[in-house]
Amino acid sequence: MRQFLGMVAASLKRTYREKVALFWMFLFPVLLMLLLGAIFGGTGNTTINLGVVDLDRSVVTKGIVSGIKEIDGFSVREGTRKQQVDRLEDGRNNAVLILEEGFFDSLKQGKAGKVTVVTDKSSPTVGEVANSAVQQVIAEVSRGIQQKMGMATPPEVISVTTESITSSELGYIDYMVPGILALTIMQAGVLGLGLDFVANREKGIFRRIKVSPLPLSRFLGSEILSALVMALIQAALLLGVGWAVFRVHVKGNPFYIILLVILGALTFLAMGFLVSSLARTLKTATMAANVVVFPQMFLAGVFFPLFLLPSFLVVVAKCLPLYYFGDALRQVMVRGKGLNAVWLDILVLVGVGLVCFALSLKYFRWE
Repeated sequence: MRQFLGMVAASLKRTYREKVALFWMFLFPVLLMLLLGAIFGGTGNTTINLGVVDLDRSVVTKGIVSGIKEIDGFSVREGTRKQQVDRLEDGRNNAVLILEEGFFDSLKQGKAGKVTVVTDKSSPTVGEVANSAVQQVIAEVSRGIQQKMGMATPPEVISVTTESITSSELGYIDYMVPGILALTIMQAGVLGLGLDFVANREKGIFRRIKVSPLPLSRFLGSEILSALVMALIQAALLLGVGWAVFRVHVKGNPFYIILLVILGALTFLAMGFLVSSLARTLKTATMAANVVVFPQMFLAGVFFPLFLLPSFLVVVAKCLPLYYFGDALRQVMVRGKGLNAVWLDILVLVGVGLVCFALSLKYFRWE
């Protein structure tokens, strides 16, 4: 029995010495639970950014707008139709409510006042949640108008028309594919090249290259070029399967998509290179790479929009390069935007890539 307990103790000691194993067994599950709890556990209040366009400018419509502003969960901004639709296109609005001209006159004539709800089909989750919330508000407003007018058998007093700024054929898969592509390229760069470099160092391959006539720049260049080729193959495979199986809609210029894939791949290759430069062992590099990858996987809007996150996590998400890469791909692939529309995303990716590459060169070790 004593021998058996001694073997158990020895096994526990070996596990204790494996810091990476301890991280994945104890710390990572706790972090994952806290993260998912913050996202889905109701710890934060979802705020719907609603653009309101009052074309009627009557006492009734002004009262409706004032009433919506008092509702918790809505952040209301008034303006022209163009202003509010532009805000919807760039993600600052989740929906736009348009109170059409003649709304009050229609009510006085016993007809339904007309309103239009504009959403964005390229972000289906956001559009569905926002549209549902707006429809509930409209229903409450409608009941209030019916009560004030003393209608015993309430007719329809508000007629709702729903529009989208993008094609009605778009579905959730169209939102997902650009995010999955961005995530795949990030993992290939950070987990692929980064860990491969550390493994080569441990095997002594870098030491042999150092004493060989082969310049470091040529070696790094070949690794980077091969990684870029693989990234383009990944993109072609994902888009091809997405189209063949789900009929994914790709509206953007293919040349722009290729440029963004190359830029994103370079950025995350630089991050992987930095991980390999700072980590001394493969186990340490594995833990560091996963610390880089996993928060971005859950927080960067790859699988669900930032709109659903608590406000403090939205701030964190907008510090992650994967958020900007996914946003750029989504804007170009789904909405058909040009590169000028995603200049901020491009600027962030270039900046992160340059900083990571510069730090990698500074801390790179041959052995």
